[in-house]
Amino acid sequence: MAKLAPKVREFYGGATDAPFAGWAFGGRWERGSYAIAISDQAHTGRQSCQINCLTKGRGGIASSPVLLDAGAVIEVSCWVKARDAGGGRVFLNFEGTPGDGWTSKDLKIGAYDWTRFTKRAVVPGDKTGGMQTIVVFLYTTCEGTIWVDDFSIQPVDANTAPEAPDESAARRKKPKPILEPADSAGYRLNVISPLQKVFREDDFAAVTRSSVELAAARNEYESMQVVVEAPWRPVTIKQVQISDLKGPGGVVIPASTSRWERVEYIETTAQPPYFAERGLGSYPDPLMPAGEFTVDTLSRTPLWITLKTPRDGPPGQYAGTMTIIPDALKPTTIPITLTVWDFALTDQTHLRTLTWLGGGVIRAWYGLDWSPQSERKQAEAIRNYEDCLLEHRLGPGGEVAAHVQPGKDGQFDFHGVDATLQRLIDKGMNAFIMGTAPNLRREKKTEYTPQFIQQFTTMLKAYGDHLREKGWLDMAYVYVYDEAPKSAWPEVIKIDQAIHTAAPQARILQCLNEPEGVRELTGFADVFDVYVAQYHKAGVAQSQKKGAEVWLAVCCYPMDHPNFFLEYPLLDLRVTPWICWKYKANGFEYWSPNAWGVNWQKKGDKWPKVPWVANGFGRYNGDGYLIYPGADLKPYSSIRLEALRDGFEDYEYLWTLSALVEQAAQRKITGPAVDDARGLLSLDGLVRETGSYSPQIEQYLVHRRKLAEAIVALKKLVGP
Repeated sequence: MAKLAPKVREFYGGATDAPFAGWAFGGRWERGSYAIAISDQAHTGRQSCQINCLTKGRGGIASSPVLLDAGAVIEVSCWVKARDAGGGRVFLNFEGTPGDGWTSKDLKIGAYDWTRFTKRAVVPGDKTGGMQTIVVFLYTTCEGTIWVDDFSIQPVDANTAPEAPDESAARRKKPKPILEPADSAGYRLNVISPLQKVFREDDFAAVTRSSVELAAARNEYESMQVVVEAPWRPVTIKQVQISDLKGPGGVVIPASTSRWERVEYIETTAQPPYFAERGLGSYPDPLMPAGEFTVDTLSRTPLWITLKTPRDGPPGQYAGTMTIIPDALKPTTIPITLTVWDFALTDQTHLRTLTWLGGGVIRAWYGLDWSPQSERKQAEAIRNYEDCLLEHRLGPGGEVAAHVQPGKDGQFDFHGVDATLQRLIDKGMNAFIMGTAPNLRREKKTEYTPQFIQQFTTMLKAYGDHLREKGWLDMAYVYVYDEAPKSAWPEVIKIDQAIHTAAPQARILQCLNEPEGVRELTGFADVFDVYVAQYHKAGVAQSQKKGAEVWLAVCCYPMDHPNFFLEYPLLDLRVTPWICWKYKANGFEYWSPNAWGVNWQKKGDKWPKVPWVANGFGRYNGDGYLIYPGADLKPYSSIRLEALRDGFEDYEYLWTLSALVEQAAQRKITGPAVDDARGLLSLDGLVRETGSYSPQIEQYLVHRRKLAEAIVALKKLVGP
């Protein structure tokens, strides 16, 4: 490692000396245990540093400290190799006198051969303008093993040397040309999984699939992608036609239950703080309405096909077609087969789901003022957006009923909120916030005043009594101090106690990004909302054993997988409800479906006339939005939201099978079918108790099919 200046003082974040000159090692942070060794698996030379996980937590190696002037530009470079590094992060963390983590960079997880990573940083100044002592840590919070080699810290001239890209991120802009066969239609079609992202610059596959094969329960959405490829010339698609699906006994699933949309691309321009394997570039996400489109030469456009199975009707095989009709070229017909399994999903998801739909953002996007006409349009837009979320089993209950005010006589009028709740509950909403005690830091306050506590708890008491009469109280939660830091926990305890005294029927939902808060606030909050990656750090499993309700969430922090960034695999979204099942979580919360950042603040033309800014919040591409603003006051979905809905529907398979296993036990029915069902419900081999999960898409699809087959078999055993 290159030293930029003599060492001026000891600064080792590690606990012990490492077997490498000038390095320190620490492997027992956050309940983890990691071992370090000299390995003969080197990138160059004969040896490298091997870090092996014994118990998942956090471990890492610290470089020698170097003394640098404020404002100096440095570039850290290292080569990393990984074997089954999952369930966490591998990242560089810059520490020293500027602070702990004044900048960082996520590296790659999973299994991969030697890959070079770089991170450029400007050394921050302080009040004296003096020099800073810098230490760079390479941490892992993963299971598995990583190797590190050829680590360096070098000064760079930012004016002449561009930052080196991660080696794996270098991509071609166009796929390689291929020869056109004699029987060519002038374009190609390829049918692929809805969990596979299609990148326009990837090479064309040697073999393509030419039929759509789907399987679903009744009352379920199921999707597939058909990719239109143009290896030889531009192709304009005029129409896409999907026929009726004909099934057993001549029963028909009408074409009106099917739809197709075009997958659009979003360009990322802000380098994220997490590892993005493909780097900056074009990522598929929005689903645009059906309509004529053109595919340029050496490019491709995916079509997203969605079928909805009826609630009733016979199970079995259904068949139909999809016809792609280009301009001046021969149409192509693709056969569609759909297997409908003999069970139905309920409209209301058994996993509680919750998000905060930003009504003000919607108003600003469509340029609506407060006139009566605009108010009618705003109400229509909100209904459209709420319906879209509920169609995807993500409940918009964050703001819909959280602002109840007393009238001049001091009495509360619930007629308006009742109408809203009735409509949304009828459409499947299963959780909502009945009141929010705000984040004091964001309000620039230090305490909940006696006046606020009295008004807030009076409202909760009246509201709770009303909801009990309506039969909705079990879906209602009080949200207290979002992401409360440690310094605010005394105030959280104060408001929690006041709520429980005045309105004991109200359940307090507490979101935390400091996981030790679960222990401190147990007995005060009723429901703990923790990030998926912090489930084990928070120790909420012990709270669950005592009867506490636990929800899981994802957000920009922490950046571990699973998360919902544009660059992360679609499997991250689909597996999240599976993780909720594994950990026996009661609910899932996502902070916003439409935090569009600067996109809605722009004057003049808006997307899609101008490019979408992917990092709506900070440098996190895709964080905080799963839908896009569409025409006619309606939202456009995204392939990420579609993948999340598939995960929620998978959860319903697990719930349905679990209910059948319980019924079998009540009726004292035993046998291999019951035993096999219990094994499937454990998700062993897919989601591990440690927080990691399999990255193999096919394993989840196979498991889903086994769940469906087990449900059908147990239904026959258990009876009606």
